[in-house]
Amino acid sequence: MKRDFLRLLLVDDVLAGYALFDGGDASAPVRYLLHPRDESTGVRYSLLAMIHAILEGLFDEAQMRHHLRLIDEHLSGPDGARLFDRPLPYRGGLQRHFQRAESATFFGREIGLMYMHAHLRYAQALAHVGDSERFFHALCQANPILLREIVPTAALRPSNCYYSSSDAKFADRYQAHDEYERVLRGTIELDGGWRVYSSGAGILLSLIVRHLLGLRLEADALLIDPVLPPALDGLRVHAVLMGHEIEIVYRVQGTGCGVHALTLDGRPLASTEEANPYRRGAARIALSGLLEEAEATHRRIVVVQVGQAGASGA
Repeated sequence: MKRDFLRLLLVDDVLAGYALFDGGDASAPVRYLLHPRDESTGVRYSLLAMIHAILEGLFDEAQMRHHLRLIDEHLSGPDGARLFDRPLPYRGGLQRHFQRAESATFFGREIGLMYMHAHLRYAQALAHVGDSERFFHALCQANPILLREIVPTAALRPSNCYYSSSDAKFADRYQAHDEYERVLRGTIELDGGWRVYSSGAGILLSLIVRHLLGLRLEADALLIDPVLPPALDGLRVHAVLMGHEIEIVYRVQGTGCGVHALTLDGRPLASTEEANPYRRGAARIALSGLLEEAEATHRRIVVVQVGQAGASGA
């Protein structure tokens, strides 16, 4: 699958959103959508295809870094990662390829391109490759508290709920198509879209627990794989693990990812390393041994040393 994925969809070093094989004829030319060769929609880059290829390890390291640069150049706005590099054209509701995007009159949520669920998957991809600074910034873009310090063009809005999108204040789809560059230049206000929709707030919380703090509990093991900016060195987290209270202290250096030392009340804690194609993987601690150690301790403090001094980030 990986071989065919790269052969059929990675064209001119850019991952296509879709490839159309007309008529089932192997000799027929392939038409690409959401790609620089796209002659139908005008959209050249697609976020979801790129981030899922990174999350599934389908790119090598050079391809991964190249596509993160493409996201920076073409798919990033002041409010976060955006689904496409430009809106799909609106023709009064007429549909050619994408029913929803070509028929919806309201320029918001997926149609407005800043769909928070997709942005959070982008944040997850940043954690997967170990880019701690950009990962933390992406989480802050989804957090409504003091949002205007992170996104200056965000309109005044309540800060006590999750927003599923960032909706530019265009009067209609036609204005949005003609003036979309204003979003990227930061010259138009951005409203908070649907509130607390579906699983969005849960995805954000999961990213904080499983990737920022790096705590993942499996049936027989605790995986520790934090991705933290060095500014959070010394962070302390109190958790309950299988009925036992544990305080986790993070010592963060360099890249802010990759566990290099684990101790429990000053004693080394044995672990194995999980696979990750782009960086040092999670530390896997057998749950049985950890609980036995916890029973014998008083402070029950796990110290995590993350990153290496002097190392550069992804």
